[in-house]
Amino acid sequence: MADIQTFYYEFPDGRLSERQTTEENPTHPEGATLLDAEEYSSKLAAWQAAREQEEAETRAAEEAQKKGAYDALIAAGFDPAVAQTLSGYTPPVGGA
Repeated sequence: MADIQTFYYEFPDGRLSERQTTEENPTHPEGATLLDAEEYSSKLAAWQAAREQEEAETRAAEEAQKKGAYDALIAAGFDPAVAQTLSGYTPPVGGA
């Protein structure tokens, strides 16, 4: 039985890929850069951190938009409970 080999790739568009095979002389994907395990782990960790940062920024922007809608509704004279329901914003306990 052949040993399992693991190959790590980075594609020109930034995608990362891992492939395991028992082929003795495998063909690698066209255009992919072969990485070692350490490079792959480092690039994958950087990609995951960037994704988490983007998600945090998206959540913060959504929350700011909700707060802006809430504040506008309050300024227009809406009851705070109605403003909260319409905007989706939950003000902190003790005030907006």
